[in-house]
Amino acid sequence: MTLGQIIEKYKCNVYSRTPFNTGKEIRYAFCSDLMSDALMIMSTVRESGILEDSVLITGLATNQSIRTAEMLDVQIVCLVRGKIPAQQVIDLADESGITLIGTELTMFNLSGRLYQEGIVGIASKK
Repeated sequence: MTLGQIIEKYKCNVYSRTPFNTGKEIRYAFCSDLMSDALMIMSTVRESGILEDSVLITGLATNQSIRTAEMLDVQIVCLVRGKIPAQQVIDLADESGITLIGTELTMFNLSGRLYQEGIVGIASKK
């Protein structure tokens, strides 16, 4: 599924002001409101290169979620539950080259729908 399809199908608001690739293929997703969990789990798969094709789904509309995505080389952050980021968060996402989008859907519902579309969850290696 492409980023453009996700934006259209799930009626996402696009907060990023910088150009981005709507044709970018999204193959993986990870959900968390605890960025320490995101760092721990996603860092275990960093070497695999799947993070470049991933979206971080979160309800945390703060600089912390953008910094976490930046550290992990995740290029897309999707805010859920209708969260609206402050201008400083949007600015940081733009400066970091991260596409910031948001949807009214809950984390659970968005994740389930993306899974039905063939997007796979990221799990830590054990």
